[in-house]
Amino acid sequence: MKIFDTPILVTRPYLPSLERYKEGLAEIWQNQWLTNNGPVLQRFQKRLAETLGLPDERLSLFVNGTLALEIVFQAFGLDTPGAEVITTPFTFVATSHALRRVGATPVFADVDPETLCMTPESAERLITERTKAIVPVHVYGHPCDLDGFGRLARKYDLRLIYDAAHAFGVTVDGRSIAEYGDASMFSFHSTKLFHSIEGGLLTFRKPELRTRLEQLKNFAISSETTCEAIGTNAKMNELAALMGECCLDVLPELIAHRKIVYEAYAEVLEGNPKVRLLPKSSTMFGHVIGHNYAYCPVLFDSFEVRERVYAELKRANVFTRRYFYPLLSDFEPYRNTHGRTPPRARRASDCVLTLPTYHGLDPAEARAVALNALEILG
Repeated sequence: MKIFDTPILVTRPYLPSLERYKEGLAEIWQNQWLTNNGPVLQRFQKRLAETLGLPDERLSLFVNGTLALEIVFQAFGLDTPGAEVITTPFTFVATSHALRRVGATPVFADVDPETLCMTPESAERLITERTKAIVPVHVYGHPCDLDGFGRLARKYDLRLIYDAAHAFGVTVDGRSIAEYGDASMFSFHSTKLFHSIEGGLLTFRKPELRTRLEQLKNFAISSETTCEAIGTNAKMNELAALMGECCLDVLPELIAHRKIVYEAYAEVLEGNPKVRLLPKSSTMFGHVIGHNYAYCPVLFDSFEVRERVYAELKRANVFTRRYFYPLLSDFEPYRNTHGRTPPRARRASDCVLTLPTYHGLDPAEARAVALNALEILG
């Protein structure tokens, strides 16, 4: 087994040249404007709108994705007493934490065994008179059943809010995945394919929602003498917006390199019966998908096998991640919140491992990591 001299981490943030970032810093220093909707942030937001093919009025930037979720949940009235929201336990804890922090109760549905995204069929079985919204997650950037969830939300008159934390840069039939649902949240955390150090973006269907979101992320202050609700401080600052601009300059390059890394893993792993690399199908649920290759998840036959591969790779200086393990329903705040743990989500959590992928990873290193995994499997 190959032992790497330099650690191969599950991810590393892309960093632009220091010279490029310094140029932007000089502009910020000249402006003497660090936060509160500065000119760099305004420009960054306009560029994001152009990238996503949306009007600027349908976007709003935040200091991070978690607060973006909390605020959009509040804006859509999910903070009403007794509100239940159907979501997936196979996601990062921010999804359910944001719901609980506004007072809603997450109800966990099961996932599709191929995409590991929540299914409309599983969600529908959990709908009651208390259900106010559905929050599917585009897990690893794999699109959910967009049409199925759209029909479900219309049938029961529910809000449809996508946690698209992993899905920036994903397209559906040539258009941004941000076009779907009432709203979508994209995370710009530094571990993501595309980042602004820390950050979050909300896209939404109705432009009139923007006024409400902009108020809530600034303490719900609407004038020098007026505060209309209980808001918070969730504004993105100029330095984060500058990093986002720098990363946006090279977004196609970032996606292209991740695709090469994914293909390097596939070259070694595809066809082996002991491990399954989640496919990046060109069509999903009847749509043509442009993937962002943000993650390289693989599934093993059992929890014991996954744990052995995870530990042995770590001894080889390769740091993978059991992403997502444990399930949200196993964490103390969510135990026994609603019935039994969904079985397909349980199996995914027990068997999945995300392999390293980032802009500086050499495809040859990815192939070596995959060969190590096969050697461990025997």
